[in-house]
Amino acid sequence: MLEIDRVSGYAETNVRLPECAHEALGAIVAERGTSRDEALRQLLAAHVEVQEGRDPDDRLTHISTVLRYPPPPRWRTDPRQDRPLRLRVAADVLTRARSVSLHLPGQYERSHRDYQGRALTDAVMTAIAVREPFTDAFLDGLFPLLRQRAALALWRLAMAATSTRPERDLLSAAEDERILESCGGAADAHTLLLARALEEDAAWHSPQRFQVAQNIARDLLTGTNAGAHEDLLYEQDDQWEERYQDTLHAADDHRARLMEGSTAYDWSGRGGTAVWRARRHVDLRYFEDWLLQRPAGSDSEPQRKLDPPGWQVQLPGPWHARAPALCDGALPELYARWVADGKVLCFPFRDGQAV
Repeated sequence: MLEIDRVSGYAETNVRLPECAHEALGAIVAERGTSRDEALRQLLAAHVEVQEGRDPDDRLTHISTVLRYPPPPRWRTDPRQDRPLRLRVAADVLTRARSVSLHLPGQYERSHRDYQGRALTDAVMTAIAVREPFTDAFLDGLFPLLRQRAALALWRLAMAATSTRPERDLLSAAEDERILESCGGAADAHTLLLARALEEDAAWHSPQRFQVAQNIARDLLTGTNAGAHEDLLYEQDDQWEERYQDTLHAADDHRARLMEGSTAYDWSGRGGTAVWRARRHVDLRYFEDWLLQRPAGSDSEPQRKLDPPGWQVQLPGPWHARAPALCDGALPELYARWVADGKVLCFPFRDGQAV
């Protein structure tokens, strides 16, 4: 929850960090001879400036984010492995810090606890670790700071290892289409869009997936080859693609090793729902195109079936959609005035706004 201090003007919120990160922050505070609040403001401001100057793929993230460490307690009576840290920082810095942090596919700021993102926590953990490395029994030996492209590749491997039958069916079909395309054939673009939406927008989350991510991280991101494996995850070349396909179609004994420490629960419900969300995501893109492609001056009432959820949508005769060019990210003055007067409706599109 974000609050604004009326005296200082700073926004106030909290993140939860492991004890080792608190200790590292304490060392930074002692070195700088300033208050903890001021040290955090300095750390986050410097972190945001550096991150914004990097290519998005090259921005750093702490390993704890992709592994969701410390994990939230499963039951209210379970002890926590973290403790809160208050942040008193300018609101725009908090917004910028979230925007340059790692966002795993399917995570949101406000959602079920399994799906909650940790963008601000990632910013604080990364900012501290860059200045004062820290570790504990869980983090010991793990490659601490990853480039975000590498972290997302690690997460894709965890997704592949835990994929359910509905997901594997879709991902396998997409791979067949890519092979066909590489041989000069015409790939089914719809199938490829569905697979991309599944991996980039509609992924499901659970403690099991994070446990598998931990297992993969301990295999790849520890020891003397950790740096080389981080490069492998970042480059995502043919060697990585082969590892991904081997993980997706792993034999039972290999999959059992990847799943070590997780429960035997069947997550097909979440997997099937994720495929449903991917289909919904792609069909909404088609729906946007359908709205905008109506011939100018036509008063016909075209219909389209939006599936899922299977609704029949009809565009009223007088309605016409437009996607005006934005001015510095905002609607042109005339359109903005019409929206304010209630003469037209305005809603976001994937590449801007439509009225």
